[in-house]
Amino acid sequence: MSKRKHTRTACARAFLCALSLGLSFAAAQLFDSRASATPARARAAMAQGGGRVDIRLRSLTTRATGKLTVEASEGGGRARLTALNLPDPQTVTPDARTYVVWAVSGGRIVRLGELKRDERGNGGLAFDRPEGLDRYGVIVTAESSADAERPSDPVLTTRADETAALFPKEEAAGAASSTPAPPVPDVSAKANARRAAAGDFYSEVDDALVSNGGGRVIELEGDPAAPRARGAARATLQRGSAYVRANFRGVPLPSAVGANVYVLWGVVPDGRIVYMGSLPATEDLNRAEVYVRVAGFDADDYTLFVTAEQQRPAPSPSSRRVLAPRNAIIK
Repeated sequence: MSKRKHTRTACARAFLCALSLGLSFAAAQLFDSRASATPARARAAMAQGGGRVDIRLRSLTTRATGKLTVEASEGGGRARLTALNLPDPQTVTPDARTYVVWAVSGGRIVRLGELKRDERGNGGLAFDRPEGLDRYGVIVTAESSADAERPSDPVLTTRADETAALFPKEEAAGAASSTPAPPVPDVSAKANARRAAAGDFYSEVDDALVSNGGGRVIELEGDPAAPRARGAARATLQRGSAYVRANFRGVPLPSAVGANVYVLWGVVPDGRIVYMGSLPATEDLNRAEVYVRVAGFDADDYTLFVTAEQQRPAPSPSSRRVLAPRNAIIK
């Protein structure tokens, strides 16, 4: 065999070997990517949780954003829609004066209620699953009246039939949370005796809670950003100010979720969201009790939630919720 033929044969063998190795490498990469994708989807499903679903609304305006949170209930789901940066309704439709939320499924349209916004364009509406609708979409429209009979063009919308009935799952008897529940702040006379003579900020918060029977107990549970986080707070209202004492457990440091600070927010029944200050950015958050006093409240049935933010004060809450209310009861 000539030297040229030897060279051609060697090149051909080298090419086939390289091709074989390349195909093997590509197959290995494809297998690895598929193998790693499944756990990622599983983690996302676990983060969603069986008793709560969060749905991002599509915005048809420049800056508005919306989120629909549905929590399991015996009636098939208790929902809360939160909207941020909604423009003045008149900029959407000249004769519009307010925003209205609707449930839409097939040919059925159900008016859920008026979405009232504050001066910053933030608002919210809580509602139960519309009777007879197992799956439905939610839209927000600008209307001339809160009693509009038919919706106009949507400003915010879910996908068609994206919202589904959500019933509570039975938990195994004796099942324990991965994070122990934080203690509810103690407002007994003995616990607060050391504050009584001080006349300071802390004693003012304590006095407000004690004078209102200890206030309401608000339990907070972790959202997907911090699923193991938990909180327990006492909250009340006195002379136009909100007073809160809270304990937290299992909350990661802000840097662990890509943030610089955690911010506490209050939500009043009409949907107005109030900045209530930042939380400790150290491990003290899970050890020390947090005291809060904020003016500008006109109703005692506000609730609380915590978001991860890049700065303080934050002009409006980000979409990265760390803690959200589980319930609010009188004690």
